Amino acid sequence: MKTLKLFLLCICLLLMPLYNPAHATKTAPKSKSEISTKPCTNFPAQLCNSCGFGNKKDNCVTCGKWVANNGVPAKLCNDCGFGNKKDNCVKCGKWVANNGVPAQLCNNCGFGNKKENCAKCGKWAPK
Repeated sequence: MKTLKLFLLCICLLLMPLYNPAHATKTAPKSKSEISTKPCTNFPAQLCNSCGFGNKKDNCVTCGKWVANNGVPAKLCNDCGFGNKKDNCVKCGKWVANNGVPAQLCNNCGFGNKKENCAKCGKWAPK
């Protein structure tokens, strides 16, 4: 009987480091929608009334080609859109506040990963 108790005690002592109480209360993994993400680090690019007047609002910001309604929305990176700079025109730099016209990129300038780049400096502007 003593040997059996000593044997069980030895087994318990050997297995004790393997037990982790955190696993006892572990829940199912969180879905991607439940995981908190960083706030958006890009800003929509805008044109002032002069640069976006009439048919100019349908032109690409970088190359000037006509895009009509098929354009890709242009973005600003953290550096170009930080603070009040996000309220400035992409082309001329005038202040537009929230009255600006959304800037667009043509299919060539916004193809693939290029649509994730800043319209002003060309740096990567993540989602």
